[in-house]
Amino acid sequence: MYLLSILAIVLCFVVVQCFQTSMGILQFLDIISILFLVMLIVPIMVSAGLLKDLNNAFRLVFGKKKEVALLAIKRAKLAVDTMLKIVVYGSVFVLLLQLIVLLHNMADPSTLGPIISVTFLTLLYAMVICLLMMPIRARLEQMILEYMSSCAEEGEAS
Repeated sequence: MYLLSILAIVLCFVVVQCFQTSMGILQFLDIISILFLVMLIVPIMVSAGLLKDLNNAFRLVFGKKKEVALLAIKRAKLAVDTMLKIVVYGSVFVLLLQLIVLLHNMADPSTLGPIISVTFLTLLYAMVICLLMMPIRARLEQMILEYMSSCAEEGEAS
């Protein structure tokens, strides 16, 4: 089911490519913007002590189904929620920094359009990451609800 999310995002890029023939698909790629996001996400997740829990979230959602403690599921959900916030706030932060530098060094107004479009790629990447992480977050929430309902059923049975 997670592949549907990836397919939907790829399909959006393909549709945009079909209607905007003047843009190549490579114009959506900017390694520096991706590096900015990684440079923000990893240290903040490490400082929050949630990088291991983020890895655990992927293991819980995509790994083999086995009994897991409620605390581990809640920590994984907290890690995903924190990452979503870091990605959104971090991308806006990087976008503002890039726009400030751009406006400070604006010499040729004719190049303004392409340069601004590159600055917005950081925000685009953040939204793609958020769209990919939402199903993981939802699945972790479902796991918490299933765990709580199974505990309630066991309590009623005894």
